[in-house]
Amino acid sequence: MCDRIDERAGRGICLTDDRANAVRGISIFDEHFNALFRLPLPGLGSRTRVAPNGQIGAVTSFVAGDAYNVDDFSTRTMLIDLARGKVIDDLESFAISKGGDRFYAIDENFWGVTFAADSDTFYATMRTGSHDYLVRGNVRTRRAEILRDGVECPAISPDGTRLVYKRRIDHGFDPATWRLHVLDLATLTDHSLAETRNVDDQAAWLDNTHVAYGVAQSDGTVDTWSVRADGTGQPALVIPTGESIIPVASP
Repeated sequence: MCDRIDERAGRGICLTDDRANAVRGISIFDEHFNALFRLPLPGLGSRTRVAPNGQIGAVTSFVAGDAYNVDDFSTRTMLIDLARGKVIDDLESFAISKGGDRFYAIDENFWGVTFAADSDTFYATMRTGSHDYLVRGNVRTRRAEILRDGVECPAISPDGTRLVYKRRIDHGFDPATWRLHVLDLATLTDHSLAETRNVDDQAAWLDNTHVAYGVAQSDGTVDTWSVRADGTGQPALVIPTGESIIPVASP
């Protein structure tokens, strides 16, 4: 069973965390769900996304701490060649710029990768100090630039014009809480969505007008809900006890 999964263009990534047998791993599978490659997972799997062309994937794991709502977590985010089953690079090795100047930080943590239609451009969160920066990068050049602060776990819309993301509604970790927003990539302005509960998830777009996300119940189980991306309407239950779903178009 996959704890996190994504699939595009006949290639997918499955993250497993078999705590009973102390086994964690990354499985790369084809359109028939046959495992093609298996790689070690350096920590507790957290997020995974596959680029639209099915050739590149991103995996984030916790290598210290096990949640984003504590202040002692550390992540590792790897880019993977899904055709060869090999790790391409770690986002911490990318050259980061801010306002045109090279940006250096010794405490970088990356997560929440989402790929644009060209399968080379990506967006992600880079945390350093008390900042959760939105970065836009390119796999080919191994470079990324900081666009703005206060953006976690972005997910790009099917039309490529917006990001849905979770915004921290306070600056503490006791515990952290988040609310969903949508960001216009042309103007970098945003608006909140009609979901007022805490959402600790990387949301997914169902189409250009609705997003889906997980909401935890008091017993720890997670249900998937959806809401309109324009900030109107009311949340609707999509899948009871279903967590971090990823819509996949039929071939």
